[in-house]
Amino acid sequence: MEYSDEVLIKGIKAGDSSAMDILVRRWYPRIYGYIYKMVNHEQDAHDVTQDTFLAMIQGIKSYRIWNKFQSWIFTIAHNKCMDFFRLQGHILLVDIESLENHAANDVDELMSNLAIVENALEQLSIVQREVIILNYFQGFTIGEISQLTDAPVPTIKSRLMVAKRNLAELLREDFT
Repeated sequence: MEYSDEVLIKGIKAGDSSAMDILVRRWYPRIYGYIYKMVNHEQDAHDVTQDTFLAMIQGIKSYRIWNKFQSWIFTIAHNKCMDFFRLQGHILLVDIESLENHAANDVDELMSNLAIVENALEQLSIVQREVIILNYFQGFTIGEISQLTDAPVPTIKSRLMVAKRNLAELLREDFT
């Protein structure tokens, strides 16, 4: 029988350690996949994923059941990635205002070749890579990404537009 995240969290709060094991096993692959795409290094991804789950375990008692668990755990993962990048000195912000005049390109067709896409993703800034990963690979909406990253919706829309345009340019270079 498969239990919902909410049922498992209630069990954890009641002291059921097996519920924690189930919850971690359920979410580990998705969280690791997101973090790996962000940091692009296996050992660093494992370390950041471990930090994410430690933070989840430490904060689970204060988690409010009416919140969406997926959003909560991805917010923790996002914050741990940002901590990692700050420590590494890698946070690069893009001047979105200067890029807004360029025409946006449709990248949906180009995303079929994952190896090329992953290579192109590595070339994007961290904030651009993150919105693409959260939107296309994890299926989060712009509003959800806004909540996860604590950035305003217009900022997320702009980042996504610029990221798609830059990704399209990088992919076009690979296909020509």
